[in-house]
Amino acid sequence: MFLSFANDASNFPFSVALVVVAILAAIEGVGLMIGAGIFGFLDGLLPDVDLGVDAPDLTSPSLSGQFLTWLRIGQVPAIFTLIVFLVAFGLIGLFLQGIVGSILGAPLPALLATVPALVLAIPVVRTGNAVLAKTIPKDETSAVSRDSFIGKLAIITGGTAKAGYPAQGKIKDQHDQTHYIPVQPDIETDVFAQGEIVLLVRRKKSVYFAIRPESEGLTS
Repeated sequence: MFLSFANDASNFPFSVALVVVAILAAIEGVGLMIGAGIFGFLDGLLPDVDLGVDAPDLTSPSLSGQFLTWLRIGQVPAIFTLIVFLVAFGLIGLFLQGIVGSILGAPLPALLATVPALVLAIPVVRTGNAVLAKTIPKDETSAVSRDSFIGKLAIITGGTAKAGYPAQGKIKDQHDQTHYIPVQPDIETDVFAQGEIVLLVRRKKSVYFAIRPESEGLTS
């Protein structure tokens, strides 16, 4: 009965949100079995959100910046924030549709139902981020500056890195914590195979560019 309710057209956005969470969980499970943290890699692909959490600008904070800070965005890996939102949005939406259906005899149209679900999911995201920020070790969150990886060695752990096509790279920070990041060659003609060790030389948004440690680019 629940499956037929979840598959109803009026509940489509909420069912999709929960299915995406299930897919992410399955991908992470496979990643753990092959020794690669897919969540860490996906988090590296998400855009940076620099909120100035450590030293906020209280003199002229933007409205959007205040809102994101209130949500505690940036205090935990972005992929976990995404999962909290999807779960909250999906479950709240289904719950509301169930209540409306029992009262009015039919659920709200899908587009209309997403509005209260989104509004109610926002405080859940804030609470979820607050809890995760306290339970996840700080060294494993984005509290570690991504720019601190520049100049360090990384190993290609997933796929082949080519110009325009980053592959998963693994690196350890100054706290000996492991991070998975997207890496592609800084020299367009280079190709990095899985298992190859590379030197990170710069970052553009969430992608790191690397050269071989013995590359002539080090002396140019």
